[in-house]
Amino acid sequence: MKYIFCLTILAGLLTGMVSARAKGTNVADSVGVEKVGGKIFVLHRVNQGQTMFAVVRQYGTTIQALREANPGMSDQIQSGQTIRVPYTPKVSKKESRKEDKKEEKKEAQKAEVKDVKPVVDTPRTQVPTPITSSPTAGSAVSIAPNGIHKVEPGQTLYRVAVKYGVLMADLRKWNNLTDDNLKDGQELIVSEKGAEKATAAMTPPAPKVNTTVVKDSVKAKTVVPEKVVKPVEEVAPPKVVKGKKKSESGLAEVIETDESTSKFLGLHRTAPIGALVEVLNEYNQEKIIVRIIGRIPDTSINDDIVIKLSSRAFEKVSPNSKRFRAVVSYLE
Repeated sequence: MKYIFCLTILAGLLTGMVSARAKGTNVADSVGVEKVGGKIFVLHRVNQGQTMFAVVRQYGTTIQALREANPGMSDQIQSGQTIRVPYTPKVSKKESRKEDKKEEKKEAQKAEVKDVKPVVDTPRTQVPTPITSSPTAGSAVSIAPNGIHKVEPGQTLYRVAVKYGVLMADLRKWNNLTDDNLKDGQELIVSEKGAEKATAAMTPPAPKVNTTVVKDSVKAKTVVPEKVVKPVEEVAPPKVVKGKKKSESGLAEVIETDESTSKFLGLHRTAPIGALVEVLNEYNQEKIIVRIIGRIPDTSINDDIVIKLSSRAFEKVSPNSKRFRAVVSYLE
């Protein structure tokens, strides 16, 4: 009962608020208030010729909000139709300004928080300073002429280092010392300049290159060194084959064989195998040199044949005949 009574009072208050708002905007077509899912809707009865846009302007809402409040409703609303309108209470200008100022303060505080970067306190690492054996501070430092010092009687390497303000290790390096023992009258390099001079003295100077261009032919002969002529190795003279030249005449023809070769070869009865034989065509005086590779068969058919030639050799001296009169010459 108490719950129903409270709802009745709430509905009455909302009805009074909506009616008061309606009076301020000349709205006389709100028929009630409805609460659905925690949201409050004004129940509006559509007037004659009223459009959805007109309802939106009347209640200060949006078309999308009307569609969501009335699912399935057509945009072409009809006269006398009751639709839900989302209720949005008006806020006075002062209250809206206060809300705006609050939002501005919040945004400013967020911006300040973003701008402030956290300072990371990085621990400082202490770098140990190397300890080297150096001369005593405050002692008077001498300058050696040319960077060379002559050891005095009883003088130690440490005293020399203190006198010239250098390290003992440098003295050892500059003078190639294997120990700290010094001799009276010994010369020591006691500065970097002295060490550089000593190194330069030990380095032999580069040979000078004569770049002078000699124009005069007489001077050029004296300046330019003579060419070194290497002894020429004696070349053995070619061996001379001694023998009696033999010539004979007869017919020459082609070697009958299926094999073809581009070399000048021949067959003879008595010429040595491998010998070079000169063949002269008596008709056109053409000559060739052929190498003997074999013997002419000793048959009656070859009685008048003095030499047989390969096809390549035969074409060279007698291109238009099958036989020709030849003179053959060779060394026995």
